[in-house]
Amino acid sequence: MILLNARNNKEENTAVLAPGKGWGNFVSYISCFKQISDTRQKKIILITKKFSSAEAYLEDQNFISKFINIQSNSRGAVRQIKLVFELISKLRSANISEIFIFHSSALMVILCYLSGIKKVYAPGIGIQNLFLKKEYKFYESYKSNLINQIDESMELTNKILKINNCSFTTLHYKERVDPLKIMVCMASSGPSRQWGTENFIKLINYLKIRGFKKFVILSGMDQIEKEKQIMKKTGDDIELILTAEKTIKEVIPHIKTSSIYIGHDTGFSHLALAYGKKSFILFGDCEPSIYTDLIVPIDKDEDVPRSDESIRSISFEKVKNIFEAN
Repeated sequence: MILLNARNNKEENTAVLAPGKGWGNFVSYISCFKQISDTRQKKIILITKKFSSAEAYLEDQNFISKFINIQSNSRGAVRQIKLVFELISKLRSANISEIFIFHSSALMVILCYLSGIKKVYAPGIGIQNLFLKKEYKFYESYKSNLINQIDESMELTNKILKINNCSFTTLHYKERVDPLKIMVCMASSGPSRQWGTENFIKLINYLKIRGFKKFVILSGMDQIEKEKQIMKKTGDDIELILTAEKTIKEVIPHIKTSSIYIGHDTGFSHLALAYGKKSFILFGDCEPSIYTDLIVPIDKDEDVPRSDESIRSISFEKVKNIFEAN
């Protein structure tokens, strides 16, 4: 009897399951995580995939009680079945009473039910819609027209929490911002979506004239050679902080202490925004998503169709003029 009462008195948790369709996609949900914690007046359990590197930038925040990493999909039926049972086990052991799913997967909804979670909230995209209670989803029908993913997540949060004020908020940090330190982002989700190394070299040399002395070059492992080109062509009178071989956790302090972001629309741009940095973001293959006034969009030319290469239609002069105007 004593053991039974202990189980019954165990605190029930609120969780967020955000597997993410990309790193930037995941980061854009952070305001929703904070709002859920604030409204429920307790810390939340955050369940996500390892690629999100969530602990690197959220471990010092006060709205997460626990991080649970789930594995990415594996090839082979046996491995996939194993991952399903691992997820169910993790969900059951977390004593979750309600869970917000920021993803379109119907399987995730079903697995939450199988884990004994009574209240499962999700957008209700496509077939997922059929497995959700009317009051627990955003879209009325599986045929509903979809809206921007960031707006979708905020509207779902508003509906479930019965509020109307879920909006963009920033992460807290104590580090001092260096006004002469700027982030320049070359990282992208693919080589065809690059603005171009020569353009970034022109940009850095221009920003030197504007008085910036420290440059955090945000890049990926496949851009090590591009970093070397920048070093050769921007002179030795500035400090270049190269990140291609650094972990996200090693880069975070530089994002916190930088004053401005300029570069590609990628995970780093969303993370810079999460830390409250004014961000000049280059858009090419997708429509600009303006979810905070910290975003200054630099879009492709109007007469250029959207494609993986359309970002290259953005001239250096256009970027320079927009930067100077803001």
